[in-house]
Amino acid sequence: MSNSNKYAFDIDVSADTYSGEQALPYVGAATLGAETIAKGRARLIEGVTGKAVVSGLSVADPIVAANCSTVNGANITLTEQVATLSDLLVSEQICRKTIFPTYIAAQNRMNRDGDLPPSFSDFMLLHLAKRAGDHLEDLMWAGSTPFGTGFLSNDGTVDEAGIDASACKDFAEADIATNGGTVASIDNALETVITKVYDTKPEITEKPGFGIYMSYAKYGLYLQHLAAQGYDNRYQGADLRTATFMGFPVYPCAGIPGSVPVFLATYPENLVVATNNFTADSEASIIPRYKYDGSDNVQATMRFAVGVQTAVATDGVVGFNFT
Repeated sequence: MSNSNKYAFDIDVSADTYSGEQALPYVGAATLGAETIAKGRARLIEGVTGKAVVSGLSVADPIVAANCSTVNGANITLTEQVATLSDLLVSEQICRKTIFPTYIAAQNRMNRDGDLPPSFSDFMLLHLAKRAGDHLEDLMWAGSTPFGTGFLSNDGTVDEAGIDASACKDFAEADIATNGGTVASIDNALETVITKVYDTKPEITEKPGFGIYMSYAKYGLYLQHLAAQGYDNRYQGADLRTATFMGFPVYPCAGIPGSVPVFLATYPENLVVATNNFTADSEASIIPRYKYDGSDNVQATMRFAVGVQTAVATDGVVGFNFT
C-alpha cells in the first residue's frame, strides 16, 4: 500500500504573531526584497507611521556685494515632500502537504552547507516575503490599488496620464517620440533624455549615483546597441551587466514595465521609499488552521505600510512619448 503521508506532514506550527522589531526579519525581507531598494537605487526611510515629510534645502544666488550688515535668508527655500504610506496586507493559505517536500529539501541543503535550518514558520514567512518583495517592486514603480502612487504612475499603467499623476510628476518631460523601442532607436531616446537634463537641471548630474532608470527590456535593447558598436568583452573588456551612458550608470529595474519605452534620469537619494518597519504597526503571523478546521492548511499573513515620493520634486527628467 502506498503511503501518501510519507513524512507524516506533522509539522507543528504554533500560533505565532510577530510585531514591531520581531516582525522585521519577515516584513523587512518583503520590503527590502524589492530590487530597487535591495540594490540601493532609492533611499529607504524606515520607522514611519502614516506619513513621512522629506525635506530639501535650496539656496538661490547667495553671493552679494561685501557690506557691513548681514543678509537675511530670503534666498533660502525649504522644500517639503510628503510620502503617504499605504497599509498593505499579504495573506496566503498554504497546504502543509504541498510545501513540506520543498521545506525538507531546503533543510537537507542547509545542513550540507553548514547553515542553521529554519523552522517551518520561518521558512514559510521568508518564502512568502520573497514573493511579496517582487510584487512590491512592481507597485513601487507603476502604483495601482492597493499601493496608490508609484514613481511612474498611480494606476498600474505607465502612460502620459499615469506619469502626470505619479511621484515624479514634476520632473521635466523629455519627448522621445517613437524612439526607445528598438535597438536602432534606443540611443536616440537616451540622448534626448540627457539633453533635457542638461537643459533644465544640469546640477543633478553631479549628485552621487545620478543615472538613467529603465526597464530590463529596454536595458536589453541598449546592450544590443552597445554590442553592435563593438563595446563588449571581446573589444573593450567592459562588463555589459553594468552598462553606462555618457559615463552615467544605467539602472535596469524589474518594476519598470518593459511594454513601453520610458526612462527616468535622477539620483538614488531623490527616490524615497518610506516604510513602517520597526514600528508596532508592522506584523507577521502564522495561523495553524489545520488545528481548528480539519484542513491541512497554514495561513501566513504580513501587515506593513509603504509609500514612495521624491525628495526634490523637480530633480529629474522623464523620457516618454508625450503627446
